[in-house]
Amino acid sequence: MTGYSETFRGDVSPWEVDATEHFTVAYYYEKFEAAAWRFLHEAGVDPAKARTTDALTHYKAELRSRDVYRVDTALISAGDTPTIAHKLFNAETGELCTAMQQTLAGVSLTGPAVVWDGDAREERSIPGENAGWVPALRNMVRPNEVDWAGNLSLAGYIHRFSTANSFIMSAFGMTPAYMTTTRVGLSTFEFQLTFQEQVRSGDMIDIESTIAQLGGSSLRLYHRMRNARTGAIISTLSQFGVQLDLDARRPSRIADDVRARAEAMLAAN
Repeated sequence: MTGYSETFRGDVSPWEVDATEHFTVAYYYEKFEAAAWRFLHEAGVDPAKARTTDALTHYKAELRSRDVYRVDTALISAGDTPTIAHKLFNAETGELCTAMQQTLAGVSLTGPAVVWDGDAREERSIPGENAGWVPALRNMVRPNEVDWAGNLSLAGYIHRFSTANSFIMSAFGMTPAYMTTTRVGLSTFEFQLTFQEQVRSGDMIDIESTIAQLGGSSLRLYHRMRNARTGAIISTLSQFGVQLDLDARRPSRIADDVRARAEAMLAAN
């Protein structure tokens, strides 16, 4: 692809696969973070000065245990708040699996930008203060979770949002036991992430979560990550996915009893 350079190669290790039996979303971000580091270094800027402020990710196809993949990266918007794009391909088949647009602060990038040919951002509603917010995570940042600049890594954010998923989904009946028994899982197709503050080792984090949208098989969850000491919002995530039949590997309709509980929670928004 003209304007893109290869920035990462890897394979899916067994421990990088989640309960939905495919590559865990947090590990995509770990690889994209490494790809961005290489891209910025090769562009002649200090990667340690870069801070992600926004990330839009679309998941197109599954990667499963032992699959091999590569990441290609390009500049798609130059300037003092540049945006770079990552495309992750199945290295065996050439299929595009995931595309991410990553907006940065703290660094400036010049030069010709590639015209973005992927998905555009769709405006999604943001739940208000009166939504049915559920306490979904309380923990702290460990020293081994920070990146090269001493801030919480992108994967560290996503691992926490994934834990928050388990709590908000359990609140309307999609408990771990239910999903294990019925052989279903949540397969994400869109992440809209924002980052307002940086987090360092020892910082305490809270997440509150709610339902933002409900379809036949689809579900959009919204998460707010806060600094537990100050209450300031650190990051937000709008996560859109579908209930996945783990055997057929196809979307499946959300059961009526689960739907009723989810609708009751959504009605509070």
